[in-house]
Amino acid sequence: NHLDSQDNLIWTANKTQQFSVKSAYHIALKLKSGEWAKHSLARERGATWGRIWKLNVPPKVRTFIWRACSNCLPTRNNLCRRKVRIKATCDICQQEPETTSHVLWTCPFARNVWALMRGRVQKCNNEVHDFFLLFKKMQTTLEEEDLDRWAAMAWSIWNARNKLYFDHV
Repeated sequence: NHLDSQDNLIWTANKTQQFSVKSAYHIALKLKSGEWAKHSLARERGATWGRIWKLNVPPKVRTFIWRACSNCLPTRNNLCRRKVRIKATCDICQQEPETTSHVLWTCPFARNVWALMRGRVQKCNNEVHDFFLLFKKMQTTLEEEDLDRWAAMAWSIWNARNKLYFDHV
């Protein structure tokens, strides 16, 4: 009966699955070198992640862009996926699920804000389903200063959304 079985500790750092000081030492070396301390898609997306951290914006905006690109903002859609009992539909437009790309790019409210930003942003495609890919496109489309303004504007849209939801402003 599997309910009567005991739990066993397994050390996955070596083939014998037994802890040893030697295997722990090797893990410590890898951690120190940063070999294990990378995002799971670091090689594939490394240049884009690096560009996020080099944005000339306040740290809160860089962190926000990183969270948006990682799809870990508490949008209604993400909250539903985490079993929070809330409707996934955008409260602003009532048309689509409130995903990161929707609330920051494709929602009519967001599109109105982006229309105010001059230059290449106005000419960008409205059909975006992945905010990371949107940032990557902006990174290649916009000049450095415009990318900084774009990031700050995205943060401002999120901030305005939160003021509407929580402060009714």
